[in-house]
Amino acid sequence: MYVSESSTGLDELDLALVNALQINPRAPWTELAAALDVDAATVARRWERLKAAGHAWVTAYPFDSGGAGALLEVDCAPGQDSAVAGILSADPVAITVEHAAGGRDLLVMVMTRDFDALSRYIVDRLGTVPGITSTRAHLVTRSYTEGSAWRLRSLTRAQQETLTAPHRPAQAVAVDLFEHRDLIRALGEDGRISLSALAARLDVSLNTVGRRLRRLLDSGRLILRCDLARSLSGSPVAATFFGSVPPEHLDATARELAKLPEIRMVIGVSGPQNLIAIVWVRSLVDTQELEVRLAARLPHLRITDRAIALRAVKLMGRLLDTEGRANGFVPVDIMEPVTG
Repeated sequence: MYVSESSTGLDELDLALVNALQINPRAPWTELAAALDVDAATVARRWERLKAAGHAWVTAYPFDSGGAGALLEVDCAPGQDSAVAGILSADPVAITVEHAAGGRDLLVMVMTRDFDALSRYIVDRLGTVPGITSTRAHLVTRSYTEGSAWRLRSLTRAQQETLTAPHRPAQAVAVDLFEHRDLIRALGEDGRISLSALAARLDVSLNTVGRRLRRLLDSGRLILRCDLARSLSGSPVAATFFGSVPPEHLDATARELAKLPEIRMVIGVSGPQNLIAIVWVRSLVDTQELEVRLAARLPHLRITDRAIALRAVKLMGRLLDTEGRANGFVPVDIMEPVTG
């Protein structure tokens, strides 16, 4: 059934497997095998190959509605872009770092436990990094969608329906993220790590680690996500659109924007540019065509600026090589103290 190789360099089974793990990142091999109509051993072997090559990975990171975030535009001294990107990539609260074209050298997404920590990062931490000449901060006021909701769309509807999406209760269970910091870090490195391996790593019983994981997932404060190297996704070009929307139309516009298949992230931000969207598309021409479609579909949205990613250095804690393949990991840790 899955034999042909797609234009991405991965075959149909590889892409279908990634799509399945996007729906349920910790689905058992047997459930994945049933959805893909292959045996469980084949699915497990394929995933290990994808993960070992850095082509795809499952990660986890905390979500805190009381936390604070910002998209930073960073300008660097001539020839210092890569050095600055490397320094910032080592920061646990700098969750995504990329080289960009179009009026800024780097784009950096930062997530901290509160506004004070975010302020310290922007005012104090960035000031200690050699090579940075200026920064501009877009403070997040609301998140409408992010990368964990993006899908490859390689599965049929019937296949999607055979997969069980992760449970999310109507009422969130209160948890202390700091109490589960070690568990979140371990899952961040490998979101499909087995419960037995987790128990051994944390030196707790199997029942304890299972209970802690269920509590975190039920709270809605742990996000599991399957990512794929952008170069292999069929949409190798990433663009960030900076937009302006009248405040009374912001929520409705952002929700409509979030429905588009190209969208990876939509956030409301402070300032005259109050809406930012990140998209993955097939080509630079597609970014222009998408802008035309947005103008027709969303009359209140005015795109005031745009940036094209030249090279991703870090994606939600995962360090990337020049081809966008995973080759390292820095835990996403919003509990990390921010110092200068």
